[in-house]
This record gives sequence, C-alpha cells and structure tokens, in this order.
Amino acid sequence: QVETTRFGTMEVAGDEVVEFPDGLPGFRGARTMVLVGAGDLLGVENDHGHHTLYWLQDLADPDLAFLTTVPWVAYPDYDIDIDPSDVDDAAPDDLCVLVMVTVRRDGTKATLTTNLHAPVVIDTARRRGRQIILEGGDWPVQAPLAESRQPDEQQIPSEPC
Repeated sequence: QVETTRFGTMEVAGDEVVEFPDGLPGFRGARTMVLVGAGDLLGVENDHGHHTLYWLQDLADPDLAFLTTVPWVAYPDYDIDIDPSDVDDAAPDDLCVLVMVTVRRDGTKATLTTNLHAPVVIDTARRRGRQIILEGGDWPVQAPLAESRQPDEQQIPSEPC
C-alpha cells in the first residue's frame, strides 16, 4: 500500500512499479514510480481501450506526481529517434513514450503545455524508465497542448503503456 496526496491509499503490485535509476531531471530522488491511468484528453475519441493521460506517481513522496500524455494523441506528427543505448537496448515494442504536461495558471485561465523535447520512455518489459533529452530536432519544451486535434489511428500505438 502506498499513501498519495492525489489518490489516497493505493494498492501497488510489484509488477506495476517503474524504476528510474537516474531519477528525473530536477527530481533526482524520484526513482520509484507507478503509472496511474487518468483517462483521455478532452475532445479525443479513444476506442483503443487504453488511457491517453497518465499520472506518474512517486512512491516515496506522496505529494509528487507528474501528469503525462501519449504524445501522438495531440501531436500526430511527433517523430523521434531514440538511441537504443538510452533505453538499455529495449525492444521497440516494449517502449512506452510519454511527455510531461505542465499546467500554468494565470488567474482563472489555465494553459497546458507539454515537453516534447524530453520524453519519458519506459521499458514496459523491464519496468525501467528514463527521461531522455533529445539531441537536435525542433521539438519544443513548452508545446501548447492541442486537446481537440484528432490523431490518426495508425499513429497511436495500440498499447502505449
């Protein structure tokens, strides 16, 4: 059992835990987490049977949770080249790619952006993750989240996480 601020007491099985050996940039102590399904982006019709939004909840710090999304839902043209050595030579079919969502509030208005330049990549077979800072490319750190854009079915992995 794990106590969390957002979700209360959670039952977490050992095979649900994701280890981040290097922590996350800016949160080096965050090394053991669990993915919690958070539903779907507004305006996205999802008939794949899996979530498009996930919380990445730290198991040691009940206050620390990151909202993430499957990037191809809002950014169908998102195309990245990950060096196999960055993910311990994991099989491509075992990779879950997520991007962090940031909510900025200005009075009553909230603006959501995602970090397309540093995706979180999880090897679902070994339950190990890493946030990878992409070399080159034009993917922004603060990409506006286009919630109403519909992705092509072929672009979204059938089982992202």
